[in-house]
Amino acid sequence: MKRRGSLALLVELSRRERDRVAGIAAQAQRDLDAATKTRRMLGDYRNDYEANAPKGPARHTDALRVRVHEAFVGKLDRAIGEQDALLGHLHGRHEQQRAALSERQRRLKALETLQARRADEAARRQASNEQKQTDAFAVQAHARTRREGAHDD
Repeated sequence: MKRRGSLALLVELSRRERDRVAGIAAQAQRDLDAATKTRRMLGDYRNDYEANAPKGPARHTDALRVRVHEAFVGKLDRAIGEQDALLGHLHGRHEQQRAALSERQRRLKALETLQARRADEAARRQASNEQKQTDAFAVQAHARTRREGAHDD
């Protein structure tokens, strides 16, 4: 009985660990999604800003505006580069957490399978024991009937 209780405890602990890792993996996915959205927003903003650039051929503007524009675009490019680096890090973290979750799920499934096999094994033993008892009662009843029939003669 202790073995079955220990296995049930292992299954429960494994399930809790899997759930904990699933939460971490979900957070990694949310972080990756948010960073991807920010990167897309920065890229769109840069494209829009470039579309309205003061240095186009049809625009007449002074050198100061061009320098301010170029400085701002440079800052945007640096922000985009930093966001790309963050995305790379978050993507790696997300993949690592997905792998960890997959491993925890595999371990839990193995323990649940073992638990099911042991339960089936115990049920078969129980059924076998019950059948042996039934057979023993039938043999005793038959022997009793024969004895009673022999006494009646």
